[in-house]
Amino acid sequence: MGTQARYGYNELQHTVRTTYRYLMPASHAGDHMFVIALFTVTLFLIARGILTLVQRYLDARGAGRSFKRMLKQGRIDAGIYADAIWTEASSFGRTKLRPKISRTQQRVIRDARRALREDFLNDYAPGFYQYIIIFLIASVLGLILETVYMYTMYGVLESRVGLVWGPFSPLYGFGAMLLTAVLWPIRNEPIWKIFVISAAVGGTLEQLAGWGMETIMHAWSWSYLHFPDHITQWVAWRFLIMWGALGLAWCKLIMPEMLFRIGEPTTRRQGIVVGLLTAFIVLDIAITVLCFYRAGKRQEGVPPRNPIEHYIDDHFGDEFISDTFENLNLDRDERPRTE
Repeated sequence: MGTQARYGYNELQHTVRTTYRYLMPASHAGDHMFVIALFTVTLFLIARGILTLVQRYLDARGAGRSFKRMLKQGRIDAGIYADAIWTEASSFGRTKLRPKISRTQQRVIRDARRALREDFLNDYAPGFYQYIIIFLIASVLGLILETVYMYTMYGVLESRVGLVWGPFSPLYGFGAMLLTAVLWPIRNEPIWKIFVISAAVGGTLEQLAGWGMETIMHAWSWSYLHFPDHITQWVAWRFLIMWGALGLAWCKLIMPEMLFRIGEPTTRRQGIVVGLLTAFIVLDIAITVLCFYRAGKRQEGVPPRNPIEHYIDDHFGDEFISDTFENLNLDRDERPRTE
């Protein structure tokens, strides 16, 4: 390997190692990919539960976008109002009649919606548009859930953002995208096969991530050697079972409804907005990596060498990092528990 190539490799290794050390907070010494996946699935289950309650209320009132869409497509008809109880409601000085749909007809509405969802999922596959929205939703909801969890469990209220701009925790975004990409092609397979594949994928990811952290970055986040059912340092049977359960929950309870609600872009404006958001996230990630890279170089006493590094040091210095990433730990030299 030539001198220039070796220098470039060392620079890349330094950037990856420094970014990892900054992104892994001290309070999460035992955090790893399974915890990220668990939080990702949990937050979407909570969101799914809330949306289900809202949807049931709208169904009972004969309202909502999907209700009108099914009426327009002929999936339900005026007979849905049979046995409905009508009441007067005033809004902005005008009186309207509003129905309360019977429970029997509400079940008809739910069955029609499930059929509409299955038709959509059979005709479309997730693409760039859907994956970007999934990333954004998971990044924001993951940050909120993690913040609430830390405050509830440990009384710690601090900034837990993962990027320099915006309320994003990208680990959750990438986790949701990965779960969708892996499980979408097998969503109609038998439950046991989804469970086994999810467990295998989760175990492989943990093995590769743990090995890569130790081999490439000389960093450690977790170890299962103290568990009697460990397979390797980073893989244990108990977590393989949990990976399988998480995969099933994502594949059957979360992913279909989420993709159905995201849908396809119906206007040019939607495509433009998602494109602009994509450009912003890419820039945000790039600036964040440069921010952590220069933080590590400053600790080594290396001055900025070009205008970009000068800009990073001037606008994203140590004070900015301390104020923005309050949960950071700059010293990750302790190995995790192994016995």
